[in-house]
Amino acid sequence: MTAEKLLVKKHKNKARPLYTVIFCILLLYVISIFLPVLWGVITSLKDQTDFRVNVLGLPEGWPWEWHWDNFIKVFNGFYEQVTTVGVGRRRVYFSEMLLYTILYAGGGAIIQTLVPCVVAYLTARFRYKFSAVINGLVVVLMVVPIVGSAPSEMQILRALNMYDTIWGNYIQKFNFLGMYYLVFYAAFRSVPNDFFEAAYVDGASEMRVMVSIGMPMVRNVIGTVLLIKFIDFWNDYQTPLLYLPSYPTLARGVFRLSQNSQGDFATVPFRMAGCMFLAIPILILFLIFKEKLMGNLSMGGIKE
Repeated sequence: MTAEKLLVKKHKNKARPLYTVIFCILLLYVISIFLPVLWGVITSLKDQTDFRVNVLGLPEGWPWEWHWDNFIKVFNGFYEQVTTVGVGRRRVYFSEMLLYTILYAGGGAIIQTLVPCVVAYLTARFRYKFSAVINGLVVVLMVVPIVGSAPSEMQILRALNMYDTIWGNYIQKFNFLGMYYLVFYAAFRSVPNDFFEAAYVDGASEMRVMVSIGMPMVRNVIGTVLLIKFIDFWNDYQTPLLYLPSYPTLARGVFRLSQNSQGDFATVPFRMAGCMFLAIPILILFLIFKEKLMGNLSMGGIKE
């Protein structure tokens, strides 16, 4: 055995205790996340009496005797009263909240993905002085905390008749500031110029080059950012609570359900059932796209 192999083996032997400690820490972290979710699922299948006498155990009876109807009762029975201009007070049930959630999370994710992507493409491809200004602006606004801007933002939206509207919220999200602009910028900077030069030789316009060459080259990054933003907006209840009072989302409904102190829906099992409505779709989405979310972001290249 050579000296180099002995050195590598010695290094591995020294690193094994460290790897074991890291593995144990990560295992405990995974368990700490998984157990509350499992407890929430189990609790959502109990009635209040069973929950009081059996907080941590499985529901009484066989699985088909568990209270699966808790989900149906929450979906069909729980509602939030909202006040709409010209309509007055009305009830918004979980089915309508689901529609608003898809509009809010889906539309917001698309906008918050495409806008930074396009701006990053322009600043990465065209090295003008203004491109450096935009890069510096993004970094500065990420470092400098912006506190107390919500009241002035709401006044501006009201003055422009965009407050409490879905399309107004879309315009509100129409910005490129944030970390994902830098992610797209780095991705476009790593694309070889040979791709773009070949398209220019074929007579492609700048728009065609961006749509047909630039964006497909970073499609993995686009897909990953789109999924992350969708999950972020799906779980967001504060923004709809402030800027979309007439369009409650599932996250906002679950937030209200957690504060409900009257009636059947004030019990813990019903609250957990509402939380599962919010958590299960994201869990399914993660299981489907886990490779994209957790895998390496790679792109093609030109073979020299």
